[in-house]
Amino acid sequence: MARAAVILRPLVHFGVLVSIVTGMALGVIAYRAISGAGPLAKQLMGEAVHQIKANYVEEVTDEQLANDAVRGMLRGLDRHSRYLDRDAFARLQADADGWFSGIGVELALTGGYFTIKATLDGSPARQAGLLPGDRITAIDGASLKGKRLQWVASSLRGPPSAPVRLRVRRGGEQFDLDLARALIAAPSVRWRWLEAGYAYARITRFNKRTGSEFEDALDTLSAARPITGLVLDVRGNSGGILPASVEVAGALLHGGVVTTMRSRPTAPSQTYRAPPGDALSGAPVVVLIDGKAASASEIVAGALQDHGRAILLGDTSFGKGTVQSLVPLSGAQGLKLTTGHYFTPSGNSIHDAGIRPDVEADPTDSEALLAQAVELLKAPLAVKASPQVELD
Repeated sequence: MARAAVILRPLVHFGVLVSIVTGMALGVIAYRAISGAGPLAKQLMGEAVHQIKANYVEEVTDEQLANDAVRGMLRGLDRHSRYLDRDAFARLQADADGWFSGIGVELALTGGYFTIKATLDGSPARQAGLLPGDRITAIDGASLKGKRLQWVASSLRGPPSAPVRLRVRRGGEQFDLDLARALIAAPSVRWRWLEAGYAYARITRFNKRTGSEFEDALDTLSAARPITGLVLDVRGNSGGILPASVEVAGALLHGGVVTTMRSRPTAPSQTYRAPPGDALSGAPVVVLIDGKAASASEIVAGALQDHGRAILLGDTSFGKGTVQSLVPLSGAQGLKLTTGHYFTPSGNSIHDAGIRPDVEADPTDSEALLAQAVELLKAPLAVKASPQVELD
């Protein structure tokens, strides 16, 4: 089931998408912004800096003013453009590479408790003996009562080797546990059999390894028995890097356009295509989507839907059709800057509209949704690949 690699331009794209371009100092950006502005803008910026430095109640450094100026400029553009400090920039790069630094647990908020669903292979959590079902009630002495899941997950991350103390509840027992964070490979594809011949693959994030992980999953599944139908689950997947979405969609298409990127009117559009050769040889596919499936997830869902390659089941997707570029700055900082829009193979923009499923269903009832997906795969009119499809 080996396939030819998809040839892409030498840029890294993220959620969707991030491109790595030449870095520059914050001071240079500020200087160019001022020098390229009109007389009134230059005067306004100069007066503002002078007044702040002369009269603000506390001393303000030039670096702080430059950082805040950049934050303000990005905040005034759109909701996806933003300034990244050192930690945020490093996390974004690590996410794109498929790595993170933490303790290696999957958490869920269950019954009001932050409960461990699984521990990752080789992780500090696994080595320390943490188990599925354990509840984390405090981190470094701070109670988690009233905290959000995102805050807890962020608190468990940190630099490699940095210590963290957890308070854990296991049944009626409570104990403290000291761990050292480590760099961990984050698996982005989970797979299993739903029943004989009908496979399930869930993609939680699109990173640099997702395409190969997805094809490895199909290879492993098909080595056990022929795949009669596949359920591809991207519910809750907020996106990731463009090459991964092209590779995943490309694994299920027999050539054709996956997505087209358009930036400024004077810049040429860029089209990304699938290689020839459908990894499932036309076996039907159902894609599960919901309102949190965004960007890279929508590229995959939109491409498979437009090519008639899959039935989309669930709820309308998030609707993020803009393109972000990651611009590194001096001091290991960066910008996440919107630089374009992406379009489905049929030329549709899904921005702020999302992708509507072919069959609507409650995406939160996983058991019922998977049963319905299998029934759709077994239906006589289940979608099959068409090697003649070529949307431009």
